[in-house]
Amino acid sequence: MRGLVILMGGILLTACSQFPNTHPDATKNNPTQYRADMKDCAQNYPETSTGSYLKQRVSCMELKGWQ
Repeated sequence: MRGLVILMGGILLTACSQFPNTHPDATKNNPTQYRADMKDCAQNYPETSTGSYLKQRVSCMELKGWQ
């Protein structure tokens, strides 16, 4: 059980570290725009028990231009 918790924690940290956080367009590279885009992606890809929504949200942010 402990090994499973450690594995899930590692996966979560890896997934979170892959979230895009900079935008090449200087006018969009600000916290307000980031939160708006993240909110939009979160609404389009709600949480699931499998955790697959994280990869979908990362892809959504990348489609919006975030790197």
